[in-house]
Amino acid sequence: MLKLLLIAADTSRFTNNNYNNLEKELAKVTSLTVYRKSGPIRKILRKLTDKPDFILIINDIGTRFDPVVTGLSSIQIPVGLMVTDAHRFTEQRRRYMENNHIRVFFVICQHNFNNHYRRQSQHQVFFLPQFANTSIFKDYNNEKTIDLMLLGEISFPNIYPLRARILQHYKDNPAFFNRPHPGWRNFTREQEDKAFIGENYARTINQAKLFFACGSVRQVVTFKYFEVPACRTLLMAPALPELAEIGLIPGKHFVDINTENFSEKAKYYLKNTKEREKITEAGYRFVHNHHSTAHRANQLIDQIKSVL
Repeated sequence: MLKLLLIAADTSRFTNNNYNNLEKELAKVTSLTVYRKSGPIRKILRKLTDKPDFILIINDIGTRFDPVVTGLSSIQIPVGLMVTDAHRFTEQRRRYMENNHIRVFFVICQHNFNNHYRRQSQHQVFFLPQFANTSIFKDYNNEKTIDLMLLGEISFPNIYPLRARILQHYKDNPAFFNRPHPGWRNFTREQEDKAFIGENYARTINQAKLFFACGSVRQVVTFKYFEVPACRTLLMAPALPELAEIGLIPGKHFVDINTENFSEKAKYYLKNTKEREKITEAGYRFVHNHHSTAHRANQLIDQIKSVL
């Protein structure tokens, strides 16, 4: 069994705790050791009982670039860096990559990574897209009482122009349900019960017939591309470049929209129930069968083994 050292912050109480769920899945298929703090890698390794086969670092979740592990170029154990938001911490991350001679990357968006880190893109770059925790994002058999839904960040219209257009169009429509993003931070259990995160978020999505989403101007395949279909709700979102590699097909698993046609397509699929339910069902089955947390953990292990 692969001996994996994962160095990452604790995201169990974070707005989106998918990476904590990924840790749990990795623990099922590897001999996993988790370390949370910054520090010299040799000092960290001295604390371990067994020498790992591979070291995976995740340090760009949340508002800080953390944990920061130094001295990676001085050891013989292969090291990989996961890159979730390539557009954040760019200079700090670039220095970190170069100072530690990191040559293996697991990225959720290939073109975004290549745009920001051209030199590193010549090394081993593995596409590891987002995923859905299908024990949370599932069909709760809720009655579909909401026709149109948009949840998430809407404060930056220059970054999310489609969301801004949708919000403006439907703002006075009683069939439209919208709530802002709760913020990227840690939540107490009491706060979580009142916020649109975790199971509350999934149950809310499950009440909608149609759910609008997008990948921002950066065209990143976000969690919503997996979480919404996983809740057996029809995803209305742009067809992004990397969806073909993921296997999410417009017209089969979701409905492709843009700033000009979202309203017309929403009317069509609200009216044509059988077509809506056919695509909804296909999207639901596809995500549960191919893009759950367990699927992504196994994909990651296969990628690590190819390095070794």
